[in-house]
Amino acid sequence: MLYGIVIYIIFMTSISIYDFFKVKNFEEYTVAGKNQKFFPVFLSLMASMIGASATIGMTDRAVEVGFPAFWWLGVGAMGLIFQSVLLSEKIRSLNANTLPDIAMKTVGKEAKTLLALIIAVSWVGIIAAQFASIVKLLTVAFDNTSTKLVTIIIAAIVIIYTLFGGQTSVIKTDKVQSLIIAVGIIVTFLYVIVSKQGSGETIITHIELLNEDVSVFDVVNLLFIVGGTYFLGPDIISRNLISKDGKTAKKAAFCAGVGLFVFSIIITMIGLWAKGNITDLNGCNPLIYIMKNYIPLPVEILLCVALIATLVSSADTCLINAATIVENDLLGKKSVKEVRIIVLIIGVISAVIAIFKTNIIELLTGAYSIYSPGIVIPLFVAIICHDRRKICKALWYWGVIVGSLIGVLNTYLGLNVEYLPLVAMGISAVFSVLSVLVPNYKKIES
Repeated sequence: MLYGIVIYIIFMTSISIYDFFKVKNFEEYTVAGKNQKFFPVFLSLMASMIGASATIGMTDRAVEVGFPAFWWLGVGAMGLIFQSVLLSEKIRSLNANTLPDIAMKTVGKEAKTLLALIIAVSWVGIIAAQFASIVKLLTVAFDNTSTKLVTIIIAAIVIIYTLFGGQTSVIKTDKVQSLIIAVGIIVTFLYVIVSKQGSGETIITHIELLNEDVSVFDVVNLLFIVGGTYFLGPDIISRNLISKDGKTAKKAAFCAGVGLFVFSIIITMIGLWAKGNITDLNGCNPLIYIMKNYIPLPVEILLCVALIATLVSSADTCLINAATIVENDLLGKKSVKEVRIIVLIIGVISAVIAIFKTNIIELLTGAYSIYSPGIVIPLFVAIICHDRRKICKALWYWGVIVGSLIGVLNTYLGLNVEYLPLVAMGISAVFSVLSVLVPNYKKIES
């Protein structure tokens, strides 16, 4: 297993070193030249979306609540398909470099700064979740090696690799990583289902969309809070911005949404199988337990590398996008050297968080609960109304501020009210709609 991981790391690092000397300007480093065709965009979307929550987190969740764990990624697939239908071509036509850049083009300069601040704060938690997942995997795979040591090593590798090659390297490696992920997860699924070590009936008899642990309100909450980040999140939108045109972005988003829907069913079924057939998990993640105890060495190596690929492909995407947003939208500069420094700073902060807070779903939910209530609906309204209707900026800003502030209070100040982020999103939506109605109402009255 160690040799497979070493080969994978050498492969990743080699590409980033090559691109370190090849990348010549800010646009190549941060948005891969904005000329990517369908397959690179589609594969990068798949690799970026299938991260900590889609593998380690979802199988844990399936053991806890059963098949309704599917909704965590199911709503993401829905959000991405909605984006392809409603927004993809409009967003690409704006020719932006980042999601806050879209806000500037549709609302104003202050909107860019506001969104950049929110993303910079919340996305640190998402990067930390990827680091925490890799550590959770490797400490078990290598017999409970020091968690802190593994965190430092893994964070250093991801930071250096991302720092060297930027978005150009991320796109290249995502092509390979998406294939590794697909093969590794599918082979593992097929092996445990057809093996004689357990019963596949557990999966068939326990497929239910809702149960006592997951209600309709839980799904609605996930649809808006988690699905919102797939509909209009900075990492997903970054793949739109690297596309060569709007049609490519739309097609890639739709196909990735369908692919994510299929993947969510497969990964949930693996968790269900573990729930019904493994009696001694004792807190160990089902995928990791299967890797260590149920599959032969070749499949074990394949799954281990696939899991690392899922986490690295999400971590590097989040890292380069967050650093680009800080440089482009907060500092107002376009220096590749400075972006690399920011990658280092954000990476180190995320690694420190990952050492002290290892609950993956909690880290991700906290980040989403800040981002989605404050940004998704206001930015959606701004994009749809661009060049069509005027926006009252003051009301629009209040929608963003109030929604995000409630998310911060709920996540970091210990309120922990279950549906408060959804309420915050509703308040944000009211301000957003009013921001469009007020100036146009005044115009009619005059």
